[in-house]
Amino acid sequence: MISEYINKTNTIENEISGLRKKHGFISFIRLISFFAGIVLVIAGVSDDNTLILLSGVGFIIVFIVFLRIHANLDNILTGLVARKEVIERYISRLDNTWGAFPDNGSDFLRENDTVSRDIDLLGPNSLYQYLSIAHTDAGRRKLAETVSLRRTERALIGKRYEAVAELAGRSGFVEEFESISARIARRRRRKELQYIEEKRLKLTPVIPLLMVLIPLINIAAIILAVLGIVSPNYIIGVFLVCVILAYSCSTIRDKFMYPIHVLGVSAQDYHQLLKRLSEEQFDSEILAGIKAETIGKDGLINAIKKLCMLSEADNISFNPLIHLILNGFLGWDMWLTYIAAGWNKRYNGAITKSVEIIGNVEELASLAVLSILNKTCRPVIKEIDRDGAVVNAVELYHPLIGSGKVVANSAVIGHGTTVITGSNMSGKTTFLRTVAINMALAYMGAAVCADSMKLSFMKLFTSMRVMDDVAGGISTFYAEILRIKDMAEYISGENDREIPAACFIDEIFKGTNSADRIVGAENAIRRLSSGKGFVIVSTHDFELCDLKSADGENVKNYHFEEYYENGELKFDYKIKDGRCTTRNAKTLLKMAGLMD
Repeated sequence: MISEYINKTNTIENEISGLRKKHGFISFIRLISFFAGIVLVIAGVSDDNTLILLSGVGFIIVFIVFLRIHANLDNILTGLVARKEVIERYISRLDNTWGAFPDNGSDFLRENDTVSRDIDLLGPNSLYQYLSIAHTDAGRRKLAETVSLRRTERALIGKRYEAVAELAGRSGFVEEFESISARIARRRRRKELQYIEEKRLKLTPVIPLLMVLIPLINIAAIILAVLGIVSPNYIIGVFLVCVILAYSCSTIRDKFMYPIHVLGVSAQDYHQLLKRLSEEQFDSEILAGIKAETIGKDGLINAIKKLCMLSEADNISFNPLIHLILNGFLGWDMWLTYIAAGWNKRYNGAITKSVEIIGNVEELASLAVLSILNKTCRPVIKEIDRDGAVVNAVELYHPLIGSGKVVANSAVIGHGTTVITGSNMSGKTTFLRTVAINMALAYMGAAVCADSMKLSFMKLFTSMRVMDDVAGGISTFYAEILRIKDMAEYISGENDREIPAACFIDEIFKGTNSADRIVGAENAIRRLSSGKGFVIVSTHDFELCDLKSADGENVKNYHFEEYYENGELKFDYKIKDGRCTTRNAKTLLKMAGLMD
């Protein structure tokens, strides 16, 4: 698969090289026509020669034409560069260098979101960082809310999975969609979009009056000059008066053109995204609904298309000289303001809705990346059965570990308590995170990394990366107590009856002495196992293997172990039934040179 993506980048690079040569040639022609036009206009006015003056105007028109051609080439080049970067990101995911992606969702990570930190949902080397193809603010925010399980709706899981699976089967569409949205990030600062505030505005009568009056006055002056009734210099005088009139209404213009100024050339990208959505035939309910909002007589695609045309006309204002000429002869700003007022009256709110729709697609497409690049399956969400398995997974593996290193495991986790023992570095913690992150994926509406997986809908709790708080006077041990207290309070409340708790605890009470740790763990496990869900604990304390859950049932034991080959310590990272019977702490100390 990686060779396929490399071939794509080589093809795109060749296209970019050819277009850059053409781009340079057009830039040269554009520059020549501009200076020729300016020189001829000045000469025509100085010599009182109408023919030379009109020739200069002709060259300026040629300049404007080449300006448009140059802008189109620039747009194509920007798209190709963005597409190449998108393909390179897929290569990085495959060769396991995706940890360098700049967007890891850390800005969305809440201080109290321990689950996202513990199982790497947000932040450095996280699921968000691996999956995200979102480049708009809305898309990034929606994906972060989904990945951190803040947008989970049980009733929508099935529909969301169908949409994600449909996108996973259309990798070409996903690549193309991301390439277009990536152009928005390249052209504009992401933060600008959040300042768009769409309001209904009323147009003052002076705008339609000036948009008609300014060109009529100029036409009259030119006709009189050609007939010899007045001097050609009269044209310049009329032109200057019209410029003053046009610029005197700049405040009114800015009110109506504000959203266009914020979007800038990105309006073209939003239109392209909506257009691409309208061209695709979707079967899933969610995607079909999104498409329906973009098409139709008064659909979003029509609104943004008109806004895009208005934005292209407005781009001329970024060239001061051309803007001055158009305002003086045609009342350019008056026409733009009038058209913008009509758009505002008919399509007010379309920008906000378009941004949200594109964000929704980016979020769903990001989840689809997992299935595009990995072997996945559809999870089966079942009702919880007190006597049956809560999680039943076959060949479950961690999505963030490279394919050359990851080891899959099968396990059945039932109601009550599961204790996992094993020597150091044997895979206990990774297994806990593997189960938890795949459960999270299932609740997002995404596929899971397994041959098959059945699970109940549960609320995830974790106690893994527990840190002390020196400023707050909280030790690691007490911080863990607070985590487990939150689990216990949830289980003893009404919430657990509706949505059972799935509690993952790594190295329970590792911050205290062994005697207190065992007593504390025994009491905590009994309390946590009293709910409808389960608690899964990793530990080095074999005493916990003989515990009983709150209902009197023996805890379920699994373990990981090491083996030795030619005197070297090795691990197979495969989970096994029963408790661990081996230790490797002394071996590791010897390997580090800390023990004879």
